[in-house]
Amino acid sequence: MSELQLCPVRSLRAAEDQPIQIRGRLCLCRRGPERVQQLSLLHAVARNPLLRPGVKKALSRRFDVEGIPCLVILQPDGNKEEEILRNGVELIHRYGVEAFPFMRERLEELEREEKEKHENRTFTSLLSSHDRDFLLGHHPVTGPVPVASLVGKTLGLFFSAQWCLPGMKFTPKLVSIYHKIKHAISKRPGTEDFEIVYVSSDRNRASFDSYFALMPWLALPFEDPKIRTLARHFDVQDIPCLVVLGPDGKTVTKHGRSLINLYQEQAYPFREARLESLHRQMDEEAKGLLRSELHAGHHHELTLVSDGTGGGPFICCDYDEQGAEWAYLCMDCGYEVRPKCVRAAGGDSTVGP
Repeated sequence: MSELQLCPVRSLRAAEDQPIQIRGRLCLCRRGPERVQQLSLLHAVARNPLLRPGVKKALSRRFDVEGIPCLVILQPDGNKEEEILRNGVELIHRYGVEAFPFMRERLEELEREEKEKHENRTFTSLLSSHDRDFLLGHHPVTGPVPVASLVGKTLGLFFSAQWCLPGMKFTPKLVSIYHKIKHAISKRPGTEDFEIVYVSSDRNRASFDSYFALMPWLALPFEDPKIRTLARHFDVQDIPCLVVLGPDGKTVTKHGRSLINLYQEQAYPFREARLESLHRQMDEEAKGLLRSELHAGHHHELTLVSDGTGGGPFICCDYDEQGAEWAYLCMDCGYEVRPKCVRAAGGDSTVGP
């Protein structure tokens, strides 16, 4: 090895075994165009003004960045505020490469196309492909299930994966609710049937097989191209997610998971009229609840609140489950539980609401 000497960054000469110092760091350089390219990149990074102190904070303020990842897209024709797109991540997630070049006209065209697809879609167009018209089932004799057999049913698309801990936690609850809904339907002839299709984000086939084995419903095949298409189509950005479709193929709700957590099997068939009925039922039940409670799980008095007085969707602090509409809330520290979770600890209480 030749004698080591420091050379200026600006020269970037790749003499054999010659070290180059970049911002106080010593890099050993050997001959070859690949190494020169690497050093050129390091040099460019070191000189990049965007990495200077304060620039990151200034850009975050300029474009009102509240969280990451965030992709701000600047149009080539000027700096007008209306020409700046701050939802680049969402656009790429939703449309993929089709969103380029991110011009208003192109995005409006994509929205029109998407609307037409939504209006004309069927279960067959959503779940089938040119070389597959079936879904995976568990029956060892009948084998794959035709997509056409879903026609006339209320359908849930369950986006999840074995590596997703919230998904693994939610799945047993969904399995239980699924069986209860199917049982209730069997007792009422003529009621539209219910089915769920697992849309997998598993990283390998073994994970898919072991996770799907826990589910009593159907599934798209592992790594089927329709999986990514469905995720974009329904703008699924977080899992687990339960999208519910009506028998006509139209979206009933994208919040099936929350509705299952809130109302259990009573949420079926997830339509607005049913949810309004549940809301009225909760209001009636709340008339018999105490306005305040001394709860064994908390050291402050809890106050009964409604959707209009600080209630609404919440996570029960005792059982880590979602609640809705009515809750017992600690006004001092925000501790909140479902009414049915309150365990009396003695003391005076007042009937309400």
